[in-house]
Amino acid sequence: MMVRNGLLCFVVMSCCVFAFADEAPPVPENVLFLTTSQAFAHSPVVEKDGEPSLAERVLRPLFEEMGATLKVTKDASTINAENLKNYDLVMFYTQGDLTQPNLEEAPVMGPNGQAELIEWIENGGRFLGFHSATDTFDLEGPEVSPYIAMIGAEFATHGRQFTGKIIATDPEHPAMANIPDGWELHEEWYLFRKFNEDAIRVLALVDPGEERARQPMYNIPPYPVIWVRTQGQGRVYYTALGHREDVWESERFQKSVVDAVHWLMSTDYPRAEPNFAEVVPSTMPEEGSGG
Repeated sequence: MMVRNGLLCFVVMSCCVFAFADEAPPVPENVLFLTTSQAFAHSPVVEKDGEPSLAERVLRPLFEEMGATLKVTKDASTINAENLKNYDLVMFYTQGDLTQPNLEEAPVMGPNGQAELIEWIENGGRFLGFHSATDTFDLEGPEVSPYIAMIGAEFATHGRQFTGKIIATDPEHPAMANIPDGWELHEEWYLFRKFNEDAIRVLALVDPGEERARQPMYNIPPYPVIWVRTQGQGRVYYTALGHREDVWESERFQKSVVDAVHWLMSTDYPRAEPNFAEVVPSTMPEEGSGG
């Protein structure tokens, strides 16, 4: 009888294991993608001749495969408390002060938009920022806007594009499943300021490598380019990648977006404890260490 009961227990446990293994990853139902630009529109979000932007053409089939409905807009007034109730996930590929007139001559965000977006996140909303999302609501001087505090850092500047090497600081994180340590990528690499060090979990750094000798602004230690955080009951993911069109067209980047969405929508343990002090170096890598 004991053997029979033990066998039954094993079968039940095995079924549970396989059930979890086969369980579909969490996905959103409704997604809002805002692509408003105040002063500079990046080519992946530019609509040409009435056709959708490259970013939309890449993202739409990814979300359709998940069974999600994607709304792409340049109407920043959609970021308000009432409308946000309709969405599980909000994504920004934006630039500038969204309350001011923009290049697209689209409606602007209301004066309470920042606060209402952050409240939505704190109440369980999910937010994904691409590239220039950190060049949004930035402020001169030491002051930090509520939006920048939420997303985790503020764009400072960038130099010429070059091939940088990704250093995975948390390679086992679910959002890093398709971003390998050592991935070399030609990109426009943002430099940042006002890191919210006590809030973000850094998943990846970029090592400028030999570019340090060519562009003095990059003569610095490896620094964060992908990170996550929780805010209240919500989750935030940011990637500095996505300036170049060939990055958007790469299968690896597209898979990383899907991984990010699955992590954002999950209700499992978030693995988002801040780690800035532990993984971001303050000194230059030793010569011959791979930088």
